[in-house]
Amino acid sequence: MSDKKYSLPYRLLHWAIAFSMLFMLLTIFLRLNWMNKNNMADIMTAGLNELNISIGDDEAISIAKSIRRPMWSWHVYIGYVLVGLYVLRMILLIKEGWKFSFKGKLKEKVQSWSYALFYVLLASALISGLIIEFGPREYKHTTEEFHELSLYWLIVFIVFHFVGLIIAEKFDNKGVVNQMITGRDK
Repeated sequence: MSDKKYSLPYRLLHWAIAFSMLFMLLTIFLRLNWMNKNNMADIMTAGLNELNISIGDDEAISIAKSIRRPMWSWHVYIGYVLVGLYVLRMILLIKEGWKFSFKGKLKEKVQSWSYALFYVLLASALISGLIIEFGPREYKHTTEEFHELSLYWLIVFIVFHFVGLIIAEKFDNKGVVNQMITGRDK
């Protein structure tokens, strides 16, 4: 059983960040799949053709973009929330003491490096998102490409995070999930 205790602010920030990131992933997934502008345009064009109404591809794509725009606005809003949560998390890390160990056992090294990498990559995703919204337009395309790469590292991190939780629960840190939810060992 672990002697590590998670404070209420730490747990609240953890879950707020986790749910914000999952919401962001949902908006990305919808945008790339079901609400893809080309798929939506094809569905609209086919449906309108059944009613003997014809519109061009550009018009259909324009309508598709306008349909999904509110969903994408939520991606941006949650991005702002995530920036605030990230800043609060950094403040809490500094206040509680940076508890990463880059020396010692391999397990602690891997955990420390993976979380340090997570915070660096999350910062890069948030900064690139802010540059897309507020930065110079001449860098928008390059920044968007970089920002889109965030999807891939985030999925990799989530997989590693869950694998790590399963290993911890099974072997050396039983009750860690309960601790992150309730703050108690049991």
